Amino acid sequence: MVGGAAVTAAVAQREVHAMDSSRPGTRMLVRAIVAVVSALSLAGCGGGSQELAEDETFYSRNRVELYSGLEPDASAVAVLDFDTRSRILDTHRSFVRLRTIDGREGWAPRAMLLDSNLRSGLRALTSRTAALPSQGLYRARDTLNVHTQPYRWAPTFYQLEKDEGVEMLDRMLVDRLPAAAATARTPPQPTGLDYWYLVRIPKLGQTGWLIANMAYADIPLEVAMLGQGRSIVAYFPIGSVADRASGEAKTTWLWFQSGRGGQVHDFDRMAVLRWDARRSHYIVIRQYSNLSGYMPIETRPNLESERGTGVGIQVLLDKDGQMLGRNYIYTANRVYLLEEKPVAGAPQHVPPGGFGSRYVFSPPDSPGRQ
Repeated sequence: MVGGAAVTAAVAQREVHAMDSSRPGTRMLVRAIVAVVSALSLAGCGGGSQELAEDETFYSRNRVELYSGLEPDASAVAVLDFDTRSRILDTHRSFVRLRTIDGREGWAPRAMLLDSNLRSGLRALTSRTAALPSQGLYRARDTLNVHTQPYRWAPTFYQLEKDEGVEMLDRMLVDRLPAAAATARTPPQPTGLDYWYLVRIPKLGQTGWLIANMAYADIPLEVAMLGQGRSIVAYFPIGSVADRASGEAKTTWLWFQSGRGGQVHDFDRMAVLRWDARRSHYIVIRQYSNLSGYMPIETRPNLESERGTGVGIQVLLDKDGQMLGRNYIYTANRVYLLEEKPVAGAPQHVPPGGFGSRYVFSPPDSPGRQ
């Protein structure tokens, strides 16, 4: 591109020589024309901030390293943050040479970039799930990719570090599809089932998908050990009790668990666990089992009821094929059922895939693809 600028300047120079340069005013004008043409050519082709058309814009994953070349000993020249915009200049197998909007250049794996269609789908997913309440903070067991769709082969746009936290919004049972689905117009035959979490990355405000068994609930071990091997799929702090010996405030927990795999519903058990100050350990003060419940679960502080003022708990249950809304209140260290009534119409928050169904596969390049 710099060579192109030199050619442009040379053309301008030839035109200048064709002019009558015997006059001082003409010579000054000639020099000004050459300088302006050269500057504009360099500005259009060189570094510095530049606007990119949307159809030629690519967006980086977080922590993408740009290398000076493709040699094994090539040095890293830059590290890109999530959503850095760039243009692809050259391609070599699975690597691309790119230039960012602020003028940095280097080589990176093509898989580290999202095209404009995928980025638009991520924005739409975040917008549609903006009203979903958090179901608890979950942390990565190890380095963990966040995907655009709930499939292992789906493009990734963010990589969590070990123990990095995300807000869990929903849990979905998904047919495990082979990598051939990435280019298929119809879904191939499933090879199994996986649970995926729909999560919100706090530092980005962006929503995506991660494999559920690679994340854990951020609950103290002394509480989590009471789970009896059942997955904790949602949890909420709803109060606290002071320990007699240390005076430390011990959180009262509301949690929801799932015991059997392959179930479309999200949880089958609900429990409240409170610190027993006299015995100095946690106990289960209320438990409901054999449920067919769905996220999202919502809690409301300072709810007033005939039982008193406390934390309201709203859950959605499938009972004999009918969706019911059940409301509880936690007050004075007790849990009370306030009401149970059919849900009329679609619930306020409907997760991707809907209640009581699996995530729906959408083929590549289709308008509905996430």
